[in-house]
Amino acid sequence: MLMDILGILIGFAAVMLLFSLLVSALVHGAQAALNLRLRNMKGIVEAFFKHADQVDEKIHSLICEKIEKRTPSQVYSTVLPLDLLGNRLKLTRISKQELIDMVYSIHELSIEAKEQLKAKINKDFLTLEGIMIQRFKQWMHQISIGLAFVICFVFQLNCFELLNKLNHDSAYRQQLIQLSTQLDPSNQDTNDSAKLQGQLSALNFKITPDQWPKYYKPTSVNSIFNWLGIIFSTILISLGAPFWFNRLKDMASLRDKLSNNAN
Repeated sequence: MLMDILGILIGFAAVMLLFSLLVSALVHGAQAALNLRLRNMKGIVEAFFKHADQVDEKIHSLICEKIEKRTPSQVYSTVLPLDLLGNRLKLTRISKQELIDMVYSIHELSIEAKEQLKAKINKDFLTLEGIMIQRFKQWMHQISIGLAFVICFVFQLNCFELLNKLNHDSAYRQQLIQLSTQLDPSNQDTNDSAKLQGQLSALNFKITPDQWPKYYKPTSVNSIFNWLGIIFSTILISLGAPFWFNRLKDMASLRDKLSNNAN
């Protein structure tokens, strides 16, 4: 009985991990496509200088221009070494010394203003870095939750139905237990979105538009249950792949110990 319960929990965690990996792959793809790291850094640094007393609109524009032009020479975004628009690699991090050098390179600033800005940068840079990290994490978390909901909606992932199926279908449960040994968030091959979607299809998680009106119809009692399952599944997936991978390892280790004791 206990082994069956562990099998159900392992199978459930394997599905959550599989969907979490798919969401992570899509989040990283969105982050790269939208260049969110660069936008985050530029937005915070530009706001930092905008609120400095020594910086007027003209100086602020010059600083923004210098931040925009921070590209390493002869380093390109694609494999083609062509100096084209959009093919220059943009640096997404900036150091304290770079900011100070940037300030000193602006001839329109007086020596006194440069010294005051240098002191401000030295004083506030650690706080600035902390804000960059915090805001970027918030962006990623918000995108993850949004994508998790879309994925759950599209694949009709209902955690309650999944638990019920794992409880009554031993073959399906065994299939997921076997899959759980192959999932590893640190493995790049495992995180390939095409491979993940293939694994989901093998587990009967398919995009089925013809069933959507019946599945999500608001006047049906079953549809309310389905919506609750989608919402709870979104919350569980948003816990992240590392969380589910660790839970999977813990339960697999416990199952192995119980199996050895039984023998």
